[in-house]
Amino acid sequence: MTDLPYQIAAVLRKSRNVLIACHVAPDGDCLGSALGLRLALARIGVDAQVGSADGVPDAFLRLPGAADVMSAPPATRAEVAVAVECSMPDRAGSFAQALADAKTLINIDHHLSNAGYGHLVYWDTAAATGEQMADVIAALRVPIDREIAECLLTAVVTDTGSFRHRNTTARSLRLAADLVDAGASVHAIVERVYETRSAGGLRLLGMALASLTLGADGRIVWTTVPPEMLISAGAQPEEVTGIVGMLRQIRGVQVALLFEVTPQGVRVGIRSRDGARSHVIAEAFGGGGHQEAAGFTATGPLDKVIAATLAEAEKELRQAGRTSAPFRP
Repeated sequence: MTDLPYQIAAVLRKSRNVLIACHVAPDGDCLGSALGLRLALARIGVDAQVGSADGVPDAFLRLPGAADVMSAPPATRAEVAVAVECSMPDRAGSFAQALADAKTLINIDHHLSNAGYGHLVYWDTAAATGEQMADVIAALRVPIDREIAECLLTAVVTDTGSFRHRNTTARSLRLAADLVDAGASVHAIVERVYETRSAGGLRLLGMALASLTLGADGRIVWTTVPPEMLISAGAQPEEVTGIVGMLRQIRGVQVALLFEVTPQGVRVGIRSRDGARSHVIAEAFGGGGHQEAAGFTATGPLDKVIAATLAEAEKELRQAGRTSAPFRP
């Protein structure tokens, strides 16, 4: 462990109030890490709140403390703010200004595209930010109980794809074992996150898969999810999550793309393999992420966003064909 978790712990221990901000469209790693930190701070008497501009998806509503997550920024200035998995402050959505206004800003992230902002920056190549948060909690000298373990294990399980993704390391597995020993259940998390869908969510999955298109000699696949598809399926926006990963399962595909039309713009999810770099494609449009999973939000007509993204994906495939870079989580 580096000194950074101890530096962060020292700042948090002295704080009277802490704001922990999630990125927009929060996933299990972000929410699990944020809620785990809040629980740990509560154990030592530090007042902390978790904020998520997009609220909490149904799959994570049963996490300890999820019912207390704020969807709007607090009226008072935070003494310390922690940005969780936000490669840039604006990834926190409506909480971005609250991050900027905090007396001390702590940036904890594992995305390759992190901009390095804040007074304390804990960037790591961890498979999940939950691994980094476990280090911070250890530095706080807070024993991991069942509730904290459930949050952190959710973070690790979801960002490693239930330990199936190539980013899974011995560090991930050792931490998971410790969290299971503390009372968390891999089975319960997998069942809740991956094996429980609404009827509308399943209809949406079928519609999105039925409308997929292959390009670049079968190396790129994409599909779109317009608002009318959500309405027709009877699904919620959060149920789009996971569809792009299924597209990547097609034999021969190196880059999978999902274009979701939202009020904020076209949200583009990217998944890749076999040397293609998702984060490079996303960064061309101001987004970011990991080598095999990234995304961005674009403005403009859907057809133009699709055309521009496909052009960038094809460029990346040409680059991937010339080099064979080692995998980076």
